[in-house]
Amino acid sequence: MGLVEKAERTSLFRVILFYLLALSLLASTILSIANGHDQSNRLLAWFALMGLTALNLTSVPFLWGQRRLSALMNDETTRDHRRSSLATGFWAMLLATAATITVSFFIPLSAITLGRIVVTAGLTAALIAFSTLELRASR
Repeated sequence: MGLVEKAERTSLFRVILFYLLALSLLASTILSIANGHDQSNRLLAWFALMGLTALNLTSVPFLWGQRRLSALMNDETTRDHRRSSLATGFWAMLLATAATITVSFFIPLSAITLGRIVVTAGLTAALIAFSTLELRASR
């Protein structure tokens, strides 16, 4: 298998992984809010998951891999998709903030719950946007 085929296969794997990660982030947040899990040990795991997810949306993971494969997977189109997806995540966070502030007038929400909703909305939107753009570009 050539380097280009390996880059295409790895890119498709990344797309699938990001979709699954977005789904797991959303499910984790919904379940934790529904069950009222605000313990510090669960929050530390959540912070680690958010940090690793946000890191994966940058080009930093490509610095440790194979140089030639990283260059193929982090081309100009992918960098543009990354910028667009981060902008989408930013706007999703703004909308989630406005929505949670509005909801908190009627239903009391803790600061932890508000933070989880806002961060999850932004990262989920960014992951889905990036994956969708990459999937379209691969066709």
